[in-house]
Amino acid sequence: MRAFPSNSKLSGRLAEAYYHDSYDAPLARPELTMHEIYAALLAHLPWWARVLLIVRNAIVSPFGLRTEPAADVWRPKIRDSYRPGDKFVRFRLYDQDEQEIVAGADDKHLDFRVSVLRTREQGVEKVILSTIIFTHNVFGRLYLFFVLPFHRFGLRRLMARAVAQGRI
Repeated sequence: MRAFPSNSKLSGRLAEAYYHDSYDAPLARPELTMHEIYAALLAHLPWWARVLLIVRNAIVSPFGLRTEPAADVWRPKIRDSYRPGDKFVRFRLYDQDEQEIVAGADDKHLDFRVSVLRTREQGVEKVILSTIIFTHNVFGRLYLFFVLPFHRFGLRRLMARAVAQGRI
């Protein structure tokens, strides 16, 4: 884990967040566009993470929380371009430019944002994956109590796999 990037579009909302985190990795493929980097990270969940998402969806569906079809978890749809408002690998795209993509989801219990930021630090091109979560009620905080250990472990694995498999 690393400090939340001050140049992220989400950094101004840290004070109101219930939780936030950031992880980075070197960017070995600088020719990638931001949407290719985003997809290289978030469209390649390991099998166990996909299973956990499907189980999560089955558990929270009766409570009226946002879910997605299992087929979309197993095979996310990737297009050549996206605009704000489009669904992009599980989440709604909120903002994008040449350096950062911000996506997320709003629900009854919490709002979630993910940032994929391309940056250069000490002469090294990097990708920083950050999340920020805003809870709305006690159910959101209880939900995070159970989910955050998987979230933290999963993000570290996501980044490590993307590097090891040469996707970023």
